[in-house]
Formats: sequence, C-alpha cells, structure tokens
Amino acid sequence: MKKLRMPIVAGTTALLLAIGGTGLAYADNSYVGGQLNKSGSLVKYDYTRTHTYDGPISLSINDMPSGHLRLGLRNMKVSGGPQFTDTLQWNAVGAKSWDRVKKNTRFAFQGRMKACSWWCDINWGGDLTY
Repeated sequence: MKKLRMPIVAGTTALLLAIGGTGLAYADNSYVGGQLNKSGSLVKYDYTRTHTYDGPISLSINDMPSGHLRLGLRNMKVSGGPQFTDTLQWNAVGAKSWDRVKKNTRFAFQGRMKACSWWCDINWGGDLTY
C-alpha cells in the first residue's frame, strides 16, 4: 500500500502545481536609461513597453545623474502620452515602484533632473521590472 501511495501523492502534487501555476505573473525585465536636460526641463522618452501583469512596475536605479532624478510613466495608448502615475524621486541609487498598474498598459518614461552647470552627469539608468 505504501508503494502505491507515493506515486499517487507525487502525481496529485504535480497536477495541483500545474493548475495553480497558470495564474502566476511573469514579469519582463530590461535595463533602461537615458539622458536628461541640464536645465532641469522635462524629457519625454518615446520607447514604449507593455506591462505584462496586474501589479507594480519597479525600477532599481544604479546610474544617477547629478542632483536628483524624477521619473513618471506616460500612457502611450492615449494621444500625447499623458503621465498616469505619480512622479517618483531618487536622491541616491535604489529601487522604487509604481503600484497597481493594470496588465497590458502601454507606457513610456518621462523625467527630469535637478538643474546643473556645464560639468554635470546627465545620464541615468537602472533595471526595470514590468
């Protein structure tokens, strides 16, 4: 009886994992970045991505411009791509996220930095999970 029970338990477990696993969210990951204006004026990026599940979009910045970095997400399903999220501000490298973004939302970034002089870093970058 014990010899027969083990394959049944293993088979049942595998079936439950297969059925339950269909609802898992699989996020896309990519490195994103760009250049900002030294004047601190807004830059609208046009590269569009599509959110792959209901939930947060997170960004872990590892390349900071001089001063601070401020980023928001633009809705690219609408003409002109208005911002549909809060603006997040990074004062140092680290991760932040935009919560409760719906699956299949097409988005692009827009951002700005603290205004600076001639000799400042205008590049930013980090790992995006969406």
